[in-house]
Amino acid sequence: MNAARLLDRTGLPPRARQTVDEFEKEHDTYFSHLVHFDPQLLESLHAPGALPDTIRVASAGVPAVRERMSTVTEVANLPEQREADRSRYLQALLDIYGLLPVQAQHSASAPGTTVIAPEREGRILAECLAVLPRQRGWTPHAKRMPVAGGLLVGVDEWLPSQADRLVIVDGVVASGVTLMTMLQLTLRPGADVEIFTCHSTRQGALALARYAEQLEVSLTLHVGHVSGALNGKFYAVAPDAPDQVLLGDVGDTISPVTPAFPPRGPRRDPA
Repeated sequence: MNAARLLDRTGLPPRARQTVDEFEKEHDTYFSHLVHFDPQLLESLHAPGALPDTIRVASAGVPAVRERMSTVTEVANLPEQREADRSRYLQALLDIYGLLPVQAQHSASAPGTTVIAPEREGRILAECLAVLPRQRGWTPHAKRMPVAGGLLVGVDEWLPSQADRLVIVDGVVASGVTLMTMLQLTLRPGADVEIFTCHSTRQGALALARYAEQLEVSLTLHVGHVSGALNGKFYAVAPDAPDQVLLGDVGDTISPVTPAFPPRGPRRDPA
């Protein structure tokens, strides 16, 4: 299995460059890192297999997690989401974090820990959980883009490097490519990383475990529930009802009912 490739934007094909430009404009940022997962790599990362012991699924021993996930899926599939629905959705996600046997706040408070909470849902949830420290806390944009049958992940300049201990807080894991990119760009070999998330597909969880092994880092995934499957666009859907999303767009759903985040500073323009 080969690692994803770090690309130089000047060498991108015109269509890929246009996709990157459109995403940067939409999110008002500039991707200083572009990491490409080609179709063959994704196929090998997402291959069927048993979940290793390093993937700790709370719902296996806490039935209340499944109840909260039912609320999340119900709201995600409403034809129209009212403020009360969004608040109920957000509270269900926060409840799932509270039901994890290991708490993100505890892991993030260990000395020497760097915390990453990607925009938007990771950052919002980490703030609600009081996980982001004033120092060593990062909230990068990490956006996946379809390119040449695979996925290209753009990460902006708000990103640490060479961490020995890392905690990542994110809302959900679908394909896993954004978090795998975080691992590749930030960790030294031999580093320890804990990921906290409400939900993951089996493919995404397996991909994270396999990629961490390849990078020679020690990973533990604390996840509320593992279910669903990836569709052709790499979104998590119900296997027996592919038109039913399991969580929808978490950031779009919860951002209207959470306080605005202070600006991180001026956007870096391309050279």
